[in-house]
Amino acid sequence: MANRLNNKVAVITGAASGQGRLAAQLFDREGAALVLADLDADGLAETAASLTGEAVTVVGDLTQEDANERLAQAALDAHGRIDALYNAAGLVRFSMLHETSLEDWRFVLDHELTMVFLTCKHVLPSMMEAGRGSIVNISSVSGYAGGSKRHPAHAAAKAAIAGLTKQMAVEYGPYGIRCNAIAPGFLVYAEGQRRIAGQSGSGPPKEAVPLGRHVAPEDTALCALYLASDESAMVNGQTIVLDGGRSIA
Repeated sequence: MANRLNNKVAVITGAASGQGRLAAQLFDREGAALVLADLDADGLAETAASLTGEAVTVVGDLTQEDANERLAQAALDAHGRIDALYNAAGLVRFSMLHETSLEDWRFVLDHELTMVFLTCKHVLPSMMEAGRGSIVNISSVSGYAGGSKRHPAHAAAKAAIAGLTKQMAVEYGPYGIRCNAIAPGFLVYAEGQRRIAGQSGSGPPKEAVPLGRHVAPEDTALCALYLASDESAMVNGQTIVLDGGRSIA
């Protein structure tokens, strides 16, 4: 089915590379009008140049309130509404808990949890006024199943995102707003797909995944497309585990 996001305005964070860039390209092909945000101005410009349509771009640190205010206002100034938000942005630092500094702990919570809170906070009022909207957050199997080594701050933040997603689904559902999350397993990026280093090791062996491969950013982009579209009209408050069955094997 084509044009699944036709006539929809979608905001995507972390759009300079990785999951965010692939989602932007997919949403563009499916007819969405895009508003893209990232701290990486050059990467954001590359993403915008790769699209078939024109996108509004906002460069800023989304851990800060003013950048989120600018992002929401840019979407409203350009299109008058926001139909979908995909919170793909995030930065992480990995270490064992007893070796994690308070600075690194706060960095991860700021860049994986506070960022989601702020973006949602500033997008929700226009969705409430319109009486509709879909918010898609990125959680992780690390926060869902646990057990990933050197992931304490990451696991805590991603578990919190799953809880926040449920809370928003219940509280804003009466306004016609759905909120769901995607919990990927170990993500493998192709060369050139990601501009920022920080992926943790090589992950579990592929053979440990029932489907025989790790998650690709294309997988999360397709799931986000489904959740942003009207095809998922009755999906609300869910965290969809996207790991090829690894967490239940």
